[in-house]
Amino acid sequence: MKTGCLVAGLLLVLGCASRPRSEPITIPLPKPPRPVAELVAQLAAQDAPTRASAAWALAGAGEVDSGVVQALVTALDDPSEPVREGATWALAHVKGGGLRDAQLLDSPPKVLVLTKPQYPDHAFHKKIEGTVVVVILISSLGKVAHAEIRESVPHLDEAALACVRDWLFEPAQRGGRPVATVAQAPVMFRIY
Repeated sequence: MKTGCLVAGLLLVLGCASRPRSEPITIPLPKPPRPVAELVAQLAAQDAPTRASAAWALAGAGEVDSGVVQALVTALDDPSEPVREGATWALAHVKGGGLRDAQLLDSPPKVLVLTKPQYPDHAFHKKIEGTVVVVILISSLGKVAHAEIRESVPHLDEAALACVRDWLFEPAQRGGRPVATVAQAPVMFRIY
């Protein structure tokens, strides 16, 4: 059976896979293109695209001090949705930031629609299986606004990304309003 996924009770199956399990390849975040201090200063720029670009770039900064974290936490309340999403993404990735602590969510996102991945024919015939780990940004509208591979299984990555982009959520809540948040999504490919 080509898409032999098992669904038992309320268990949500995130995917299917193939025989020879591939060891996942860890994909690191790209380093910031400019010095961290410059990016933090740009979080206060007049134009929203500059603020958003700076927030997104800070995600790869690694270990940061409390000043960087505080600047990103402040950006969570920016009037621009792209800036808030960039700050959310960065806080979920920097060390010393901790999105969960910074956001103090009233409630996490809840799954509304989880689609199953389409097994790529070439991977199925080669009997490639494994789990692709995708990190997703769930927007304040409950849509997957951004997705990146963190653990790659060559030949399965594009199918995993296509799958998670169709997922829908009831968005997370903070302060009584919907907010963006970040989640990790393991997409499993198995041949049964």
